[in-house]
Amino acid sequence: MATEAAGSALPLGHELVGTGATRVVVMNDWLCDTSTWDGARPYLDGTRFTFAFADLRGYGRSRGRTGAFTVEEAASDVLALADALGWTELAVVGHSMSSLVALHLAQGHAGRVRRVVVITPPPPAGFGVDDATLEASRALALADDATRSSAIEQRFAARLSSGWTKYKAARWLACADPAAAAGYVAMFARDGLPDPAGPIAVPVLAITGEQDAPPMRREAVLKNLSPLCAELAVTALADVGHYPMEEMPPLTVALIERFLERRSGTSSGEHS
Repeated sequence: MATEAAGSALPLGHELVGTGATRVVVMNDWLCDTSTWDGARPYLDGTRFTFAFADLRGYGRSRGRTGAFTVEEAASDVLALADALGWTELAVVGHSMSSLVALHLAQGHAGRVRRVVVITPPPPAGFGVDDATLEASRALALADDATRSSAIEQRFAARLSSGWTKYKAARWLACADPAAAAGYVAMFARDGLPDPAGPIAVPVLAITGEQDAPPMRREAVLKNLSPLCAELAVTALADVGHYPMEEMPPLTVALIERFLERRSGTSSGEHS
């Protein structure tokens, strides 16, 4: 296991897990760095895969790194990390907002990005929120700790334990630079992919939580991604929300690893 600090020459701070021949970059969501995957790591097969858990600018090992906080910038950072690691081919796993980064990479670098997994992905064109909602989300990211914590606890309290919601709120405060969190809002709330209709030739697996917000459930994801993807599989987890890797880690790992080693053209389509 190797760790690169945020001050290294590499564009994204990361941690390597495993030594296998299949190379995979795993990215974080809006609320947290890739420590979201900590509970799933014991189930990873490090003999077949090498996972680079990469924190986007402003998160985790990449805290303090400024930028435009756009899909294009994040995609360039992932490729720069792969270059630094000597990975000519890779798979990419995106979660929530970073699903857009994964899809953008697949659109423009099919010769290099061989497979993509998107977990609870937003719509390719973004959520299409109005100006007031966009600014409210940005303001929340920049708010004081008590306000941010309260908002996160309220969002998840209806389903998950109070201990988990408090933990999640604390991780957001610890993992994300407020300016970065505010900057990334436009990525998923308004902007989406630079080309929301751009074709994707590489195989894509989407994992949805059916207790998630409606735009990220199976039906919506299938409708939004099918026109883009030549080879799409959608796996819906019935009693899971926005965090499959935390709510159902062994199964989430199994789904990802099986998909990454599946031959192209097999078992594609919709699954539930």
